[in-house]
Amino acid sequence: MKKKNYYAKYKRGQVVYVNFGLKPNGVQGFIRPAVVVSCNASNHNRAPQVTVCPLSSKLKDIKVHVKIKPLDVNGHHLKKISDCMPEDMQTVPKSAIMEHIGYITASSNIMEEIDKSLLSQLALWDTAKKLVREEILNGEGEKEKIS
Repeated sequence: MKKKNYYAKYKRGQVVYVNFGLKPNGVQGFIRPAVVVSCNASNHNRAPQVTVCPLSSKLKDIKVHVKIKPLDVNGHHLKKISDCMPEDMQTVPKSAIMEHIGYITASSNIMEEIDKSLLSQLALWDTAKKLVREEILNGEGEKEKIS
């Protein structure tokens, strides 16, 4: 019988330091903070990977970027105001996560802004609207699904 591997469990909205390695051509690399954006159902201790959006303290005025202030992260906080960059979202092995920093605070509404930026980056607004209309018409409640 094959031995099953177990990995650390992460939660959506958690801020971690990730070793992205050396990335060419403008893709975010090196060791930097990132926000876990994959759903909690995917982040269980049997999954060897997690999806994150890297952060950068080199602020740019890009529509899909979300500014995160140091106090928006409870725990160790960030050192500087940082941009969350959904255009550089990556699925990384959990072994690349070096340290847990903290969590995006619920009172900051930052995760909602990150969700909106992900919808824009992935051009999913029309699909999201359609799904919401269908759920309202069918009277379905909130459910976290993995397709």
